[in-house]
Amino acid sequence: MKPTRPVSRAARGGAVCAAALIAAGVFASAFARPNKDEDILSKYEKTGETVSCLSLRSVRDTDVIDDYAMLVEAGGEVYLNELNGRCIGLAREERYVHDAVIGRMCRGDIIRVMDSFGNPLGSCSLGDFEKLNEISETDQP
Repeated sequence: MKPTRPVSRAARGGAVCAAALIAAGVFASAFARPNKDEDILSKYEKTGETVSCLSLRSVRDTDVIDDYAMLVEAGGEVYLNELNGRCIGLAREERYVHDAVIGRMCRGDIIRVMDSFGNPLGSCSLGDFEKLNEISETDQP
């Protein structure tokens, strides 16, 4: 019978870490969201018309697309805001804070991504708001 060698704590820890990472990857892929960008934006077409500010009173809803863009429903219209750079964690958390000073949401305003405990994760600035037209179901491929 061949004698067994004791396994060091470091080797056991490495094996446990590797197993945990594999399990986390499987778990994350099982709950990964579909490509929200394609789903939402396929319902609209860009108009090329932009505004730099929206009245917060008119904003009814915002829908995060990904870390780079969001839709804003305001005044009966839908606008695409392509953020100035990546807003890390925005797609995952779908939660942000906008400090409105003058009752408007404007290009250049800073938004801060928040986790579910209210901790800030990062920030980015808003871009222009481009008006979108909804594509009728008969026009969709």
